[in-house]
Amino acid sequence: MAEPLNHKQLVEQAFNQCSQGTGSPFDLLAADAQWTIMGPTESAKTYNLPDFQEMVVKPFNQRLATPLKPRVHDTYQAGNEVIILFEAEATLINGERYQNSYAWFFTMLQGQVTNVRAVLDLNAYDAVMALDVNDD
Repeated sequence: MAEPLNHKQLVEQAFNQCSQGTGSPFDLLAADAQWTIMGPTESAKTYNLPDFQEMVVKPFNQRLATPLKPRVHDTYQAGNEVIILFEAEATLINGERYQNSYAWFFTMLQGQVTNVRAVLDLNAYDAVMALDVNDD
């Protein structure tokens, strides 16, 4: 029987799949996961998973013309925490390019992410969220 993947490997695999368009790190989130965006703007707060998907992921993705492509620099594991340092970019619906640097701190339990602390350039994120979206 094969050894189970460790949490660092699970996260690296999820990011590899995301960069290939076949998966997402969000697939690792537990149903009761908490996601905290850290920083100095109104976007910085803690969300439960349904609110995070509805208030962050869905509206952000609506403003992208191309999928967000991550490029992982490093992944670290300390106990049950996995830290991912990466950059990501996409083309926005207005034709401009979005680029941001991220550090995600995943608290893992039995192969699932139960808590996230996300550090990113909130000014760049907030500028994307300020774009008008045509709801047809």
